[in-house]
Amino acid sequence: MIVRSDFLSPRTVQAFISWTQLKVKMSFIFIAQTIENSVYQLGLGSSTVLFLRESEGAAITGIVTRCLNGQGMKSRKSERQPVQSPVMLKKSMVAEQSPTGGGVQFLREGSMTDFSQGGAQIEVTQGLVRVKDFVSLMYQDQCGKWVSVESQVRWIAASVTGQQIIGVQFLAVSA
Repeated sequence: MIVRSDFLSPRTVQAFISWTQLKVKMSFIFIAQTIENSVYQLGLGSSTVLFLRESEGAAITGIVTRCLNGQGMKSRKSERQPVQSPVMLKKSMVAEQSPTGGGVQFLREGSMTDFSQGGAQIEVTQGLVRVKDFVSLMYQDQCGKWVSVESQVRWIAASVTGQQIIGVQFLAVSA
């Protein structure tokens, strides 16, 4: 079953998933503009639930087609793990309208909410980051060591609280 919504909350997902407890064999593909972070917890370890953001665009068609052809519901090469880690984003080029003045690199603090080998989901204050921007992402690994990752913004969404949620793809890592 494909479910499309502007906003996806855990309560909505749980209502749909409860149908499977009635011994009805169903799989769900949820497509939404905004997805609460806690929703992803509901799909961990499940092969019958998939969450997609509308901002994934043309990739959605391919993912849905694979699912309908029985090729599996996983849309990522490596699984994302939920995390809570402070991050610093820096545009990889000099920003003309930087909050700290013209000609100074743009810096933004944020929070990493999930992480995989190939990318991460980051929450930052609204604005100034666009799809296809190159950014340097600095975060602390599990040992407390700061890691810098050159990344590219792949998608952007807005949270209910006014934060900008961005998906980045990692390009190069340096410790």
